[in-house]
This record gives sequence, C-alpha cells and structure tokens, in this order.
Amino acid sequence: MIKFVVFLLLSLNFVNSYNYLVFCPLFGHSHTTFFAQIADTLSDAGHNVTFFTPTIVEKYENMSYVKSTKHVVKLKASEELNQLGVRLESNDISNFWYRESTISEILPTIELFQKMFLVQSDNIFDNIGVLDELKNKKFDAIIYETFVLVAYPIIDYLGIKTQIPAISMTHDIDTARVIGETIMTSAVADTMAPFGDRMTLIERTINSLASPIIKTFIGWPTYYSFTQPGKPLDYMKMIPKSTFLLINSNPYMDFPRPTITKTVQIGGISVDMGIMRDVKVDQEWNDILNIREINVLISFGTVQQSQFMPSSYKAAIIEACSKLPNVTFIWKYEADDYNKFNRDLPNIIFRKWIPQRALLVDSRVNVFFTHAGLGSVNEVSYSGKPAILCPIFADQMRNAKMLSRHEGAVEFSKFNLDNSEKLETVLKEVLYNPKYAENALGLARRLEKQPIKPKQLLLKHCEFAAEFGELPSLDPYSRNMSYFSYFMIDIFLILSVIVIGLFILGFYILKNLLFIVKMISFKKNTKLE
Repeated sequence: MIKFVVFLLLSLNFVNSYNYLVFCPLFGHSHTTFFAQIADTLSDAGHNVTFFTPTIVEKYENMSYVKSTKHVVKLKASEELNQLGVRLESNDISNFWYRESTISEILPTIELFQKMFLVQSDNIFDNIGVLDELKNKKFDAIIYETFVLVAYPIIDYLGIKTQIPAISMTHDIDTARVIGETIMTSAVADTMAPFGDRMTLIERTINSLASPIIKTFIGWPTYYSFTQPGKPLDYMKMIPKSTFLLINSNPYMDFPRPTITKTVQIGGISVDMGIMRDVKVDQEWNDILNIREINVLISFGTVQQSQFMPSSYKAAIIEACSKLPNVTFIWKYEADDYNKFNRDLPNIIFRKWIPQRALLVDSRVNVFFTHAGLGSVNEVSYSGKPAILCPIFADQMRNAKMLSRHEGAVEFSKFNLDNSEKLETVLKEVLYNPKYAENALGLARRLEKQPIKPKQLLLKHCEFAAEFGELPSLDPYSRNMSYFSYFMIDIFLILSVIVIGLFILGFYILKNLLFIVKMISFKKNTKLE
C-alpha cells in the first residue's frame, strides 16, 4: 500500500512538472541574479529548468548564480563579443560618477547594449549545435529579458510556443506599450528617467519625449531567423503573444500605476527573509560589528564600483566619517589603493567583498548607504533598515524616489558626494532621527505580510502559462486601436463639430429672430406714425 502511494505521488509530480528554458546572457550581476532566482524557484517546485547563460562579460562566467537548478548551459563569447563586454565594464559606465544620467548621456550605453546583443546573436548562430541540443528538450515555455532581443531568434529556432518575458527592472515603457498597457507619462516615470510620480511641466515633457527620442536616434535593430538565415524576425508581433509579463516591481513598494492582467509583479522574489535570517556573519564580521554600537554599510554595487569614483568624492566621504568616530563604516571598496586617502582612520573598514545580505539582517547594522540598484533596494526594504540612497545612473534614479517616498530612506545626490558637510548632515539625520528606523520597519512588515508572496505569483503564473500557452483572451484590443480611437480624439472631434454646428445654428437662429423682432418693431412704429 505504501509503495502504491509513493508511486502515485511520484507519478503526479511527473505529470505536473514542466520544462522551462530560462535564457539570461551574462552581462550584469543583478540581471543574472534575478533570472537565477526565477530558475531556482521553478526548480524547487519540481520542474525541469535549463539555465542558458551565454557569456558576454567574462568575469561572471565562473560565478554560480543558480543553486537548485542543475542543468546550466554556457557558451563562450567570441573575441568581438568579449571586447564589447570589456567596454561595458570599463569607462562606458564608470563615467556616470560625474556625468548626468540624461537621455543624451545614456544613448551611447543603449547603443552598446544593442551592438552587444546583435554580436551575441551571431555568436549563437555560429554555435548552433548548442541550440540543437536544447531543441531535444521540447520546452513548454521560455523566460527571458524583454530587451535582450537575441531571445527571439532562439524562440523561433527552438519552436517554443509559450513565452514569458520578464523585466529585471520595475517596468519598461516600450514593452508596456506593445502589450497594451495604458501609458501615463504624466504620472508614471520612464524607467531611466530621474523622476517620481509628481512631475513638473518640464519633467513631464522630458518623460513623454524620452522613449520617442531614443527610438528616433537609435531605433530597433533587425534580428534574423536562425532557421531561415536572412529572413528578418518581426519580434514586435511576437511580444504581444506572450502569456504573461513578469516585472521586478512590488505593488507595496513601487509607485502605483495602471497595468493589465498579463502583467505579474514579482518584485522581491530574490529576497527570502527566512533564508537571510538563518545566515549569520562569520567570526571576522562578528568582531567588526562588535567594535562599536553603531555600524553603517557603504556599497555602490558591482557595476558602479567605489574604486572608480572621483578622488574628491572619496576624500569627502573620509572627512564625513572622521566626524563620527563612534560609528564603524564598512565600505565595499574594490581596489587596494584606499591607503592613499584613508588617513588611517580606525572607524573605517575597507573590504573588496562584503556579505551584504547577512549584514543587512544583522541587528547591529544601523544604516545602508547604497547606489539604489533595484537588488539592493529590495534587500534593504525587506530587511527594515534605514537607507541613504545615492543613485548614479539608469533606473537607480527612479528607484531612489520609489523607496524614499516611504520615509524610511533619503535620497542624496551623487554631485554632493564631494561635500563632507552635507554627507555628515545626512548621516546624522538618518542615524539619529528615529522616524527613519520606524518607517523602514513598517515597510518591511508590510512586505513580509503581503497577501500573496512574489514566489507564489511567479510559480502559479508560470505553471498556468506552461499548461495553457498563449492566452488571446488577455490580449487587450486597445493595443490595435489607432491613436485617434484610443484617446477618443475622433469622438471629441465629432462632438466639437456638433457643438460648433449648434453654436453656429443658434447664432443664425438668434440673428434671424432679432431681425424679425426688429422688423416687427419697425412696422409697429411705422403704423403708429
């Protein structure tokens, strides 16, 4: 009897398991971490997951991003692709320490990404045998980043019918527009725009024109079919056929905005507080945290590294830290040259790597000074720690405004990093004003008790998509409507014509009535005479 029950359970697990392909080129740590978490969540639920991670940036090649997902497929970068990866890691992005994150400044980076993925498409086509092996898996669904357009030749070649695109950022205006979401540029900032939900006239103008300007100057690249080389793929028609769109946004943290049923918000999926709380710091970090009662963690992420910041910024941070001798500052600094500016201050600890998650959940860490990358924003939010958010470029600007509106964090301009007095002021404000700790804990409790956890949303929607495939019923007709019809301009024009017509008619009638009255009055006066 027991054997039969075990066999039945195993059979049910086999019947209900699906084959997923998670496609994530190695070009950014946070992007890969997000997709690795998706892969592991599906694997933990008993599904067969293949994690396809062709290399772009070489330093990520030997990193282990997935844990429970066992089938990982890698592909070496070609020489040309490798050089583009080097460019991505070099001054192309580090220059944003002292440059504005405007459209004109971001355009070269977007062009680099487009070139990068086009070259990767060629590299995959040159190693088509890798896809031939994957084709034998007969995947039920594929999950991929929306702007990684090389995914579409892969989808076409493998014949995968069910698409579940994902965005490792909070949202993407262009993708939202393509799938039929309502685009409110008056109140919803573009991912790369440094605005919140309350914009001035000039900010709303910039926000509305950002996407059209990028498309005008860069446009959409052409990708060709691997099955029929030379045949361009109309991926703009493929995107709306997606069953769901997964976005790294959490409704209890992000700005509210209109979405459609197809959009699934799984923000915070990479943060598992149960696991984070179980991870304790080792003895070295334990000793560091015990030196002083107050500890501040400083980290600007893996892309925008501290070692590349201007010398004036480093000097000002050191000066500000020197004014707070009762605070231990743990600074993630990626080079060995800190002795040139450190001044041998005993309350600053430099490390090339830090156990960020373990430190954030440790009660002895009081404040997190961060670049507002979405991964760090999610981690500090769930951890309930106050934060100083110093965004450098791209979506970090919006992320900082998103979290600071909950009043458990403050936004600090990168252009003030050379001002030690302002740094000292903001550090004291967040450290010693209790409202920041209270509000940060309040947000953490709300995230912890949200009705449906992000992992559940991901799992249920991915299983649903694998079972039922494309869902035309979720495809809003509004995306096929003309601009005039969608915004009811045609109705307003008709109403305007009617109103103007009635006004003219009324004026004509009134004019004639006045004329008749005048004539009658004239005749009466004539008779009286």
